[in-house]
Amino acid sequence: MIPTMNLNDEQQNAAHYDGSARHLLVLAGAGTGKTRTIIGRILYLIQHKVPAERILMLTFTRRAAKEMLLRLQNHAGKSADQLTAGTFHHFCLQVMRRVPKAFKVEDRTVIDRDDAQSLLQLVRGELVKKSEKRDFPKAVTILNYISYAKNCCIELPDYLQQFTELDDNTMQRITDIAQQYDVRKQQRRYLDYDDILHLFVQGIESNLKLRSRIAGLYQHVLVDEMQDTNPLQWRILQALSSAKLFCVGDDAQSIFAFRGADFRNVHEFETRLQNATILKLQQNYRSTQPILDIANWLLEQSDLQYDKHLVAHRGRGLKPRLLDFESKFDEADWIATDLQLRHENGAAWHHHKVLVRSAWSAKTLEGALIDRGIPYRFVGGTSLLEAAHVKDLLAMCRAAISAYDELAWIRYLKCWPKIGDVTAAKLVQQLIELSPADNPLEVIKSNLPKREDIQHGIALIQQYRSEPQIAIKLGAEHLSKALSQRYDRWDSRLGDLRLLSDLANRYKDLQGFVEAYTLDPVSNSEAEQAEQDDCVTLITVHSAKGTEAPVCYCLGVQPGMYPHLRSLGDADSEEEERRILYVALTRAQDELIITRSGDDNRTLFHGGSFVHSVGSSYFFEYLPVKLVEHEHFGFHSGHGGGSVLDELLDFE
Repeated sequence: MIPTMNLNDEQQNAAHYDGSARHLLVLAGAGTGKTRTIIGRILYLIQHKVPAERILMLTFTRRAAKEMLLRLQNHAGKSADQLTAGTFHHFCLQVMRRVPKAFKVEDRTVIDRDDAQSLLQLVRGELVKKSEKRDFPKAVTILNYISYAKNCCIELPDYLQQFTELDDNTMQRITDIAQQYDVRKQQRRYLDYDDILHLFVQGIESNLKLRSRIAGLYQHVLVDEMQDTNPLQWRILQALSSAKLFCVGDDAQSIFAFRGADFRNVHEFETRLQNATILKLQQNYRSTQPILDIANWLLEQSDLQYDKHLVAHRGRGLKPRLLDFESKFDEADWIATDLQLRHENGAAWHHHKVLVRSAWSAKTLEGALIDRGIPYRFVGGTSLLEAAHVKDLLAMCRAAISAYDELAWIRYLKCWPKIGDVTAAKLVQQLIELSPADNPLEVIKSNLPKREDIQHGIALIQQYRSEPQIAIKLGAEHLSKALSQRYDRWDSRLGDLRLLSDLANRYKDLQGFVEAYTLDPVSNSEAEQAEQDDCVTLITVHSAKGTEAPVCYCLGVQPGMYPHLRSLGDADSEEEERRILYVALTRAQDELIITRSGDDNRTLFHGGSFVHSVGSSYFFEYLPVKLVEHEHFGFHSGHGGGSVLDELLDFE
């Protein structure tokens, strides 16, 4: 017997919904228990005899899928093992691997963002003259154009015309580069990150029989973080909508438009799908009511109807503090001092989180923390797999899997002494001309008969393809002979490779492991979390979604930052900036401290008050005084000015 979960009334109404609507959107406000509600829904379905293998759960990170599966197993035991769960990309790739001919992805290798950029750089180098390269858009910029256009279902020329200020000739040449990039990917049998969703959608929309067959596999499709879906992902959900959709998200936390996320997927849910309805979760379990009051007020100022009001289950607490500083140095110094005092009074460092709008805006605070010896880590998206030595090892694995993986072979070959661009290019050209039945090691032997070290690395990986942990472990040991001469602090770097081996233990084959971590790289902060010493977390707001801490500092909440200057004049962008601030405010559990400084030249500052620039907007310009404890620092004392030393100013 599957046990029931202890849910509040709102959560139970959603999890146990059995009304007349076919599709359900659950608007889950910050801290209202969306994950608990999704798990409750799955348990309810299993209790009501829906086979677990007929349930699909789509998430945005591998970590989220893993967490939900673990919690499901705790409640349902082996009944949950047959559930299909993973990211959109993981699910689509799994399906395409089952029927590769139908999607035209036979023998295709998945490449990560860095490899995609390297390949595009090669194409750009061939089509752009050396004299033009300085002024022509960089490979990373062109790749962003291609990615955004694909995920937003816009033809690249239309996207360039609509969203850039490039001249017609440059737009045409970028389109030519993109076309040649696609040709090169097909020749080398590559799939980049965006191809996975794009080719999946093409396949199911062009083949109704295939679409019906895939959609028929599932009776219920559950979607986490619905507000982060892009137009391409929406088309996937439409294709699966013969099943019942159960989508959970928060329109007030839709902050990834720069990745193509479409706010309308949530805000227009009922009008886009027939027979759909919306339920809400508004009881918050994270924060106290004074913290939620300021977040609720922020949404109420919008012209959009978010139509939600968070209520704290925990009741009253400390009123948020709004602190004004004359300079960003005063601001950083005060935060560092406050952290130090709290720690001296017994508070753990890790109970404190500082939320910043960008990595750049954290630099002054980082200096203050370093100066005072306060332990901290910065979380802003750096991934373990972006480390060069880790990419070298994965390149060896990919080369062993596919003789046609040009980028992997070049990187692997150049790891070894006395192998340069010319030799690597010569070997790769021979490799990509092989037939599938040929052994790539024969090419290496015939060209480099004395380089058994290069041959042995590939043979080692091939031998243990079905045992990825052993393959990674032995591959790391073998490649260390070359890499230890190239990188400093090798003992530390070798620890990264051992971590990679441990992560591979959960996979049955090497290709599955490589693809999983290419699609959703594990971050350094995630991988090292268990071993991390007690420290303060500095984190960008975009990285902070889904996190919380007892004490949160929102740094730099001043005009020019909320909304950011670059968003001004664009109603949709300004509104997303409101949601970014909302996410920042709602991370705090017990204490919320909002700081702002007036030395930024984007801000008009008079007499300790912030005044918005002419023609701009500022979210806190009309903030009711009753919602915060407002304090001023550094205007008449301390190193912010007004010292007794000012008496020297009139000395002649």
